[in-house]
Order: sequence, then structure tokens, then C-alpha cells
Amino acid sequence: MAAAETETPWDAVIARSLAYQAMHLAGLADTSMVKRAQFLMTLGLPRADAAAMLGSNDESLRVQLNQAKRKAATNGGK
Repeated sequence: MAAAETETPWDAVIARSLAYQAMHLAGLADTSMVKRAQFLMTLGLPRADAAAMLGSNDESLRVQLNQAKRKAATNGGK
């Protein structure tokens, strides 16, 4: 019973690893955190997982994404 409780969710580990590799292969390693997070979330990662992969937290990333959305709306999507 103890083994089942501490079992590693390997599907999730593999998915996060592949998403991280895809981000770097796409040339997004030197872009803003918002662009990298949007890419990871497009691949299907939850915002909290994307934030953790980028060295941030969910709340901080939520605020940054909202600020970027507002900035894009005021700049006409540029």
C-alpha cells in the first residue's frame, strides 16, 4: 500500500520534460516569461505547472499574463 502512495506519475514527468524541450527547440529560451508560459500552456500544461517550470509561481504568472493582455489590447494587438 505504501508503494502506491509514493508512486511517481511518470506520464506527467515525461509530458513536462517534452514540453520543456519543445520550448527550447522552438527558440523561446531567451524570450519573455509571458511568451514562454503562453507556449507551454498552448501545449496543454496548466498555468501552475508552466509557472513552476519557469521558476515563478501561479499567482505571479497570472498577473503577468493579464498585464500582457491589457498591453496588447491598448496597443492594438502589437
